[in-house]
Amino acid sequence: MLIMRYLTLKIRLLALLLLSGTCAAAQPTPAELAAHPERSAGIYHSYEYLPGPDVLIPAGYEPFYISHYGRHGSRYHSKEKAYAQPLDVLRRAAEAGKLTPKGQEVLAKAEALAEDARLRYGDLSPRGVAEHRGIAERMYAAWPGVFSTDGGRVCRVESRSTLVPRCILSMAAFNERLKELNPAISTTRDASGRYLDYMARGNSQALAREAIAAVADSLSRARLNPDRLVRSLVTDSRVVADPLELMQDLFLLAGIVQDVSHLGIEPFYDIFTDEELYSLWECENALRYMQMGPSARFGGPIVADAGALLRNIVETADKVVRGESGLSASLRFGHDTCITPMLALLGVEGASTCVESLDDIAVAWNAQTVTPMGTNIQFVFFRNPATGDVRVRVLHNERDARLPISGGPYYPWAELKKYCESLYE
Repeated sequence: MLIMRYLTLKIRLLALLLLSGTCAAAQPTPAELAAHPERSAGIYHSYEYLPGPDVLIPAGYEPFYISHYGRHGSRYHSKEKAYAQPLDVLRRAAEAGKLTPKGQEVLAKAEALAEDARLRYGDLSPRGVAEHRGIAERMYAAWPGVFSTDGGRVCRVESRSTLVPRCILSMAAFNERLKELNPAISTTRDASGRYLDYMARGNSQALAREAIAAVADSLSRARLNPDRLVRSLVTDSRVVADPLELMQDLFLLAGIVQDVSHLGIEPFYDIFTDEELYSLWECENALRYMQMGPSARFGGPIVADAGALLRNIVETADKVVRGESGLSASLRFGHDTCITPMLALLGVEGASTCVESLDDIAVAWNAQTVTPMGTNIQFVFFRNPATGDVRVRVLHNERDARLPISGGPYYPWAELKKYCESLYE
């Protein structure tokens, strides 16, 4: 059964590639990443609100319901070794008197990052709190009718998160801002293992982990040369046991600086040349594409696992549309490992292109735009009271998501529902 699902999804995603042309994502150049090095962090890139063009609501239609799934906001690295490994190398070099002035500068920043992160691994940062408050505020401002309690209208918001504290706190920040804007909103917040079947779990990702890591390691060894970097940090390269590991560790450490902006630490991307930064981004981007995206080799079953989340979104919304539920909004808070495959399953342009060659990933899929910290998808429902017709606008990171069906950006609910059901049945 799993093999059949894999083949079906692979065929569907290859078809989407043909429909959307050769490039659905904007491939960054080395110069562009050098100008905005924080974007090279990929999944660690803090949420960047980039408003899209205004699209008028069709005449006669009113928003009445929002269904949402959001990745937690900016966080600390989830494992101690992300801080400890590079710090240990730099400390040993310092003890041996082998650090250059640039190496000493990087050591000081690594020390500060590691000290602040101690026993906070994976925790939501203050920036992550601010990101979700901002998304909530913009959602409220964009669709005031959904959250209105004027004239005795009841606005009921149902929120759920995974059991991970950063997701629970993201949910709390989002709800807190909504309640500040309108204290009369009725909210429920729940974090329970009961919802994990569609909120977080994807067994196919775990099954493919070792194979993906092997491919990613091979790519890194072919594309990355750490010699210049090491020479810029230490006066004797023999004090660095694994130069490639140090290069990659420092790249990930540099990426997390933006997520803990409250520390005021200056970024240290300047330790990399433009070409090195691009190659590091390219390797990291390929890893995340294989782990969560629609890759030809691994993506079929990984993307198919997101059907459970999409089913919940459709079935919950259908009850609201039919008048069987009084919800105004359904808010879900989880992880990139869940929302990223669902974006691919939905066929969202820029998030769903299926490629096989590692050389083609950069032009097809960019982690920093598909799934940064705070990534969210919003299904905003509109009804025409005179006709009863329902339309849905789908937003990815608060910009219109282009789907491979007609009728956008205000998709007829009947057509969108039928399309979504075909993806998980």
